[in-house]
Amino acid sequence: MSVHLLKPALRVSDVYEFVQRQKQWLTPDGNGRNVYPVWTSRKPSRMDEMLDGGSVFWIIKNQIMCRQDILAIQEVRESADEKPSYLILCDPVLVRVQPIGKRAFQGWRYLEADQAPKDIGKVGMESSVPPPKMEKILREAGLI
Repeated sequence: MSVHLLKPALRVSDVYEFVQRQKQWLTPDGNGRNVYPVWTSRKPSRMDEMLDGGSVFWIIKNQIMCRQDILAIQEVRESADEKPSYLILCDPVLVRVQPIGKRAFQGWRYLEADQAPKDIGKVGMESSVPPPKMEKILREAGLI
């Protein structure tokens, strides 16, 4: 059974801005694909469940708005004496989800699969998401 991470997207006001920011941080993973790196100083205790179909769900402006599939988790150490950090490698494709209100917090939390919001559509790094005002108009008109 998979488990997800719930993480605040800091200093962004909407999914459009989040996509633009993530484009700047795409990193090659050594296997010929680009990934979005998420750093954490805590080792996820449920790592196996996260790697079994888990995603990082992003909170933007107090709502869970999108997610990214988790591809791998790597332990990173600068030296043998140093405490390790963990790098969560995510698929660069953002998947919009049905917004659910959630207060922000520091760090990350686990999100059980049965509590995860439903997908409503993909937002690729190559595509452009409509700006929030335009999206609102299109949604009100029933076009998206």
